Parts: sequence; structure tokens; C-alpha cells
Amino acid sequence: MTGWWRELGEVQRRSLLLAVGLALLCGWIYLAGHDRYGLFDVDEAIFTQATIEMRAHHSEGISALAMPTYNGEPRYHKPPLIYWLQDAAMAWLGEGSLYAARLPSALAALGCVLLLGLWLWRMTGDRMWALAASAALALNLSFLVEGRAATADGVLNFFSLALVLWLIYLLFAPKGVRGKRKLPWWRGWMTGALAALGFLAKGPVAWVPAAVVALLVLAARREKREVWKAFAVAESMLVAAAIVVPWALLLVRAHGGAFFYEFFVVQNVGRYAGGLSNTQSNSYFYYVLVLALGFFPWVSVVPVALRDGLRNWWRNLGGKDVVRALPPLCAIWAVFYVVFFSLSQTKLAHYIVPAYPALAVLVGWWLTRVPRGRMPGWLVGMAALIGLLMAGLALVANPLLEGLRGTTLHGWLGWLQVALDFKWPPKDALAFAVLQQPVMLGHAVPLAGVLLLLAVPLLVATLNNVRGALPALAGVWALCLGVIVWGVVPVVWAYSQAPLARLALKIEGYPRAVPVIHLGVHKPSVLYIDERPFVKLEKPLQLPDYLHGGVDVLVLTKVTEVAGIRSELAAARGVILAEDCDGGYCLLMVGQADAVNVPVR
Repeated sequence: MTGWWRELGEVQRRSLLLAVGLALLCGWIYLAGHDRYGLFDVDEAIFTQATIEMRAHHSEGISALAMPTYNGEPRYHKPPLIYWLQDAAMAWLGEGSLYAARLPSALAALGCVLLLGLWLWRMTGDRMWALAASAALALNLSFLVEGRAATADGVLNFFSLALVLWLIYLLFAPKGVRGKRKLPWWRGWMTGALAALGFLAKGPVAWVPAAVVALLVLAARREKREVWKAFAVAESMLVAAAIVVPWALLLVRAHGGAFFYEFFVVQNVGRYAGGLSNTQSNSYFYYVLVLALGFFPWVSVVPVALRDGLRNWWRNLGGKDVVRALPPLCAIWAVFYVVFFSLSQTKLAHYIVPAYPALAVLVGWWLTRVPRGRMPGWLVGMAALIGLLMAGLALVANPLLEGLRGTTLHGWLGWLQVALDFKWPPKDALAFAVLQQPVMLGHAVPLAGVLLLLAVPLLVATLNNVRGALPALAGVWALCLGVIVWGVVPVVWAYSQAPLARLALKIEGYPRAVPVIHLGVHKPSVLYIDERPFVKLEKPLQLPDYLHGGVDVLVLTKVTEVAGIRSELAAARGVILAEDCDGGYCLLMVGQADAVNVPVR
């Protein structure tokens, strides 16, 4: 080993050490600690429960794989690839394993990082650019969240990225030994397969980055026929159809055509044009905030990287030099994606994550190019300010949460209340109930704040091109993300999910004959734990219709709904026989006042 190590040059040894260090850190923050906290509502729990229900129907044969159910109803919101992958992981690790539920996303995220780094190194020959881009993609909060979540987004990111990188390779294929570009004969097969798998991951949104890149180069190049030949459009479409159509036919045979309306019209067109109730913001600038926090610290490089990357963009796109073409390609890919979803009526933080690989390439290019441009002082100051604000919030989080547990604010919180003249307790009874929980806060949150404070001067040094600052920043920031995963996320879960988990375990202890109703809540984690199918109601006035035959009913609801339930029950000679409330949610045993009720536990 010593021999080959000595044969490597200094730059090669340094690159290898950095790559190994990045791989170890990524393996830690993406693959470890999944059993330290349970599933989060709504998305993680509903995907996992749907996969478990699909596995319960394996005896029905291949038709069970067409589309899983959730609470006994077909789950038409997403195509089935994520369920198939979770199914395979559960066959290996068990249905109850949280590692199995999240393994497809974790492997997809690590695959994105590895694919981007190797592809960039192969296409440009620049190891440091590839390493910096891989670090920027892997070490940010938004991409980490998707890489650890039991949802379809991590798998979408992988196949969307693989498709766009494959098309860029076809458009800028390196020259062979005779100076000619020879494209592989099987390119149509690969393009079609990646397009089909991307569609099965989350639908046509997987094609957006590839479509943007393809149309840009097609418009800028003079040799249009050469571009079309590289794409092998007809062959690609046939291969994609050969993969997707059999599943579509199986789906229609098993469930009819309802999926196509629900998925395309409601979940795609409806989300974008009309908006759904789960949108996180109505502001067109929402994703600026998401990038500022979710892509920190690399977001500080994005403005200047976009500016420099778009210089002479049309000429660079029209040429065949991939090193010159990549910055404008990635800049336009990222800007289009963010703007496109900023115009959507439904905005969720994870919608723009498929733009992160493009931003990572830009960040890596700008940080490692020689000579490098100068970072404006105001941008350095803003980056430092964002880091300091995040650190300050982490450092005061524990005393803040402790102080908010009471009905009266004391100390510095009381002073703030007087100074800002706000009311306490808040009008939102559910939020106040969540804050009252005796959650063990621990040292993870302040430790994350300390690491953030260490990262700020390293970020400033990196932006000012100080030698060795970039690897140090990546290492400290990776440690901070690791602390968040291992210590902060379990605290968040304890506040938001632990009360529901306890109530779900209580439901599990009742006889299967006792009906369960979820009133005004959508918490798939409860079904995942108690394995009890339920009736979904929206309003308390619907509840009396389910009180009949002298059988009591379990009702899971928000604490804010209990008064309305009492009122409606009183009008229908119903009563609440038992009440157990925790963290803003209540489990009620409800029955008729003049009936013989089953024993209350």
C-alpha cells in the first residue's frame, strides 16, 4: 500500500483523502441513526403504511404491485416505484424497520452524490471541482432531509439527475482516440429506461431538468440534426413505453382508470394551478428563504456563480466544450426550476431540491476555478449574518422552549412580552399544548449552535479564498448536520409525534371490534402503529351518525375539537366516556348515554 501511495502526486493524494473523508461523513449522516426517532406525519408515515398494506396483498399475485392502498383505499397520489423499493428493503430488514422504510431514499441520495462527482470528474477532468460539487450537494439541510425521509422525493432526485447528466454526456461526449465523438449505440435504451424510472418515481416532473437542458442546447447549436441524433428520440420513447405501459395496463385491470385523473389532474395540474390546502406559503419569494436556510452555507456562492456562469452563455451553449457549457447550463436549469415552482399555487420546501445538483455544480465551479473572482463584501457579510442568526437561534432554543412551557412568561421572555406587547398563552391551543410537553431537550441543539459559530469564520475564509478553508468548512458543517440528525431531529419528533405514538399504542390495546374514527386529523403514523383501519371525518356534527348498536367508538381528534364534539354529542344523547389528551391531541371513548357500553380502559 505504501508503494502505490508514494507513486501518487500530492494533488492526487489530497484528492483521495478528501474523497474518503466526504464518503465517511456522508455514510454517517445519511445511513445512521434512523431508529432514534419514528416516522413523521404526513408523508413518511403514509408512504410506509401504503407499502405495508401492499405487502399484505402479496398473495394476490402481481396485481398487488400495480398500486398499494392506504387505509384500504388505492393510493393514487404517486406512481409505485417508491413502494416497490420499500417493499424490497422490508423483505430484507423487516416491515417494522425504520431503516427499511428510509433505505431507498438514503441510497438514492448517496447515489446522487457519487454520480454527480464521478460524472463531473469524467466530463471535465477536474477532481477538485467534482469534490466541491459533491460536498455542496451532500452537505446541506434540504438534500439531507430528503435523503433521510421515507418518501418518493429521494428516488425522484436520483433518476431526474441521472437522466439530465446522461443527456449532457450525449451532447458533449468526449472525443475518442481519433478525435471524433462516437455515441454508444444503446443510448436510446438508456435514455428511455431513465425516463421511465423517473416517471415511475414521481411522474413527468422527473423530466423537467432534462427537458430544459435539451431545449437550450437544441436552440443554441447550429447542427440541429446532430442533437436529435444524439437523443435517439424514437428509440427512447419506445423503450420508455415498454417499461411504463405494462404497469399502466396492470393498473387499469386492477383498479380502473381512476389513477390517471387523480394523479395527473388533481396531484399535478391541480397542485400547480389551483393549489392545495397543504401549501406552506403564498409568496413568490418563498423559495429564496428555503435556499437561504436549506442550502446554507453554499447559498452564499450562488449569486456570484450565477453571474459569472451566465457570461457569454449563448456562445458557450452553442459550442461543444463541456467545461464552458456546464456553468450556463446549470445556471439556467436551476433558475428555471426555482422560478417555475415559485409560480406554483402549492409550495412545499422540497419541490426545488431537484435544482440543487445544478447549484452544486455552479458552487463547485466557482470555488475551485483558477483564477477565481472576488466575492463582494456585502455578500460575505450577509452569509455570515445568516450563519450567526442560525447559531443564535440554536443556542437560545433550549431556554426558549423551557420558558414557553408555562402560562406566564418570566425573565427575559417576560421582558420581551412587555416590550413587544404580545399575548401569552397564544390563541392557537394546539400549538400551546405541543409546547407544554416535558420533552428532554438535551445538549444537541446548543452543540449545533456552537458548530454553526465555528462554521461562520470558516465560511468567510472560504469565500475569501483562504487555502484549506473549504475542506475545513465542509468537515465542520458535516458534523453540525450529524448533530442535527442525531440530537435535534429526535427532539422535534418528540414534540410533534410522540404524543400521537402513545395514543396509537393505546388504540392498539382495545379489541378489534371497537371502531376507530379520526376526526379532523390526518395522521398516518397512528395507523402505522396501531394497524387499525379508521373512518375519516372532518366535522364533529358527523360523529353522532356513527353511534348506534350500543358499541362505543374511539375518536382521535385535536384538543381544539373536543368542545364541539361534546356539543354535538349532547344533542344526540351521546357522551364522552373517557378522555386522554396529550400534546394537543385527544383520544376519546364515545358512546350513547342510554346504551350498555363496552368497558372503558
